[in-house]
Amino acid sequence: MGRGGITTRPGICNRKKRFATREEAERVAAAAPFTVRAYKCALCKRFHLTSRTKGMKLPASERIAARSNPQ
Repeated sequence: MGRGGITTRPGICNRKKRFATREEAERVAAAAPFTVRAYKCALCKRFHLTSRTKGMKLPASERIAARSNPQ
């Protein structure tokens, strides 16, 4: 993993669904029955979804929601 992002191997990239925009990927992620996040793939330059969260930078919308709704 490099620079706090996700490094996707070519074989994994080829099997994952690709989204043209982060917004499109996040729309699909919001409808998923479990937590997934969108990320930009360094290989194909498109967006994929991942269930991995360890070490990932949260999107601004999630950081704002977490601050306004502390648990």
